[in-house]
Amino acid sequence: MLRLGTKPEYMREMELDDIFLSRLQLLVIMAKAYLNQYPLGEFRQRSIIENAALVRIDAEGLAEEASALETDNLDSGGMDFEPVFYQRIKLLTVMAEAFAKGHALENHKREALEHNLESICEAITFRKKLSEMQFLKVA
Repeated sequence: MLRLGTKPEYMREMELDDIFLSRLQLLVIMAKAYLNQYPLGEFRQRSIIENAALVRIDAEGLAEEASALETDNLDSGGMDFEPVFYQRIKLLTVMAEAFAKGHALENHKREALEHNLESICEAITFRKKLSEMQFLKVA
C-alpha cells in the first residue's frame, strides 16, 4: 500500500499557520487554473470567493503581527515572512474575488496576477505544475 503524508515521528497537531498556508495554496491553484483558462463552474467560483475572504482576513492579522514583531525585534517562532508578502496575498485575494465574480482581467492585470503568483509561490515554495492536476479540467 502506498502511504502518503508525514512520517509518524514528524507528525504534530495542525496550527493556524498550517491552515492559512493550505488555504493560500488552494487559492494559488485556483488562480493558476483561471490564468490557464480552466472552467470556472459555480462551485469553484463560490469556493474562490469564500477562500479569498478567509485568506485576506488571516493575511491582515499576520501582517499586523509581523510588523509588530519587526518593530520589537523579536523572533516570531512561526511563519517568517516580510510584510510585503502579506500585501501580495491581499492583492491576490482581491484579484481572485474579481475574476470569480465574472470580471475579466485585462492583459496587464493578468500579467500582474502572474507576477504576483510567482512571488507568492517562491515564498511558500509551491511549485506544482497545473498539468499534474487533472481535477482542474472539470468545473
